[in-house]
Amino acid sequence: MLNDRARALFGHVALYLHHQGIEPGEPGLTVGAMKEHCVQLDLCSRGRCEAMLALMRATGLLAPAPDPDRRKRLLVPTEKLISLHRVRWDAHFAAMRSVLPRATAYSAAIMDPDFVRAFVIALGRRFVAGLRVLDSAPELGSLAERNAGIVILFSLALSGDKNGPFPPREPVPLSINALAKRFSVSRKHVLTLLRDAERQGLLQRCGPGDSEIVLLPPGRDALEAMLATMFLYLAECGDEAMRSCARGASPPMSTTARAG
Repeated sequence: MLNDRARALFGHVALYLHHQGIEPGEPGLTVGAMKEHCVQLDLCSRGRCEAMLALMRATGLLAPAPDPDRRKRLLVPTEKLISLHRVRWDAHFAAMRSVLPRATAYSAAIMDPDFVRAFVIALGRRFVAGLRVLDSAPELGSLAERNAGIVILFSLALSGDKNGPFPPREPVPLSINALAKRFSVSRKHVLTLLRDAERQGLLQRCGPGDSEIVLLPPGRDALEAMLATMFLYLAECGDEAMRSCARGASPPMSTTARAG
């Protein structure tokens, strides 16, 4: 129902509204508030937002909360949704440790609800203020807006020698059928993605019968820039959350949050 970028961000926005609310101290994960944010942040339409919320309720990621004003349709994230985010964040923190050792402290704090709340608010405030990870890698924008675009690119980038560089410089195996099956998209969709990426100069098909693909320098540079920006974003929010927990207060708006 939603493209890859919107799916990745939708749950984060839900958590942010839950913890931050429309006004400080007030619960804010309502259907109406979620619709407003999705439109303002250009994630999806109001109709798709409501459909996605219904799907998340049906799969146990969100639950209705008791509220005197039934018109608000207040929702709360379940432990299932929070656990999924913890797993994802911890994977990022593990990847960051070799260049940002303090990420070890974030992993240790990830089970602390106060840290999670402060971290979610820090992430959300920067995003609402205009920070976008892909601003440093605009070449990947068209892939991010299409179903499975970024994950297909990462799948190819992870197909290289595990002891070699990332992203790989040598050709890696390419199977259109395997990618289509793995990510539940059509072969035509995968081919279109790859052809568009080729036209952008991000990659090139090669080998007998186009059985391999090589990430070209612009594609490798874009992946590196996106990951570097993501890690710095997470680290800044992690530091802010740690400070917030230390002083027992919710995090203030960072002066480094920037538009565009």
